[in-house]
Amino acid sequence: MSAELGYYTLSVADLDRAAAFYGALFGWEFKREHDTYLHVTNTAVPMGFVSDGPSSQPNLYYHVTDLDTAVERVRELGGSTGAVYDSKSGRGCACTDDQGTQISIWQPVPGFG
Repeated sequence: MSAELGYYTLSVADLDRAAAFYGALFGWEFKREHDTYLHVTNTAVPMGFVSDGPSSQPNLYYHVTDLDTAVERVRELGGSTGAVYDSKSGRGCACTDDQGTQISIWQPVPGFG
């Protein structure tokens, strides 16, 4: 199974401040998906901002074509997974590899990513 970076988020304390800062810095444009999330509409790799507090690292979502198979494979390889969730952009799951590194896997809905 091949996987590429399909989506990422930056965690911030205040979505409006982040939009003002990064909009002015990079020219990014935004669409508010809900109270805690802004989608950036004009980047090559889809991304967004989530308001769960600042973080020094982005949240990386690796694009997979079959989420259920990927979740099963993580577990077979000695990793662990959280609950599978559904969103407007597709299905996803937070994972931890066999050494404790956290990533997320994501199966986008058709036409998204």
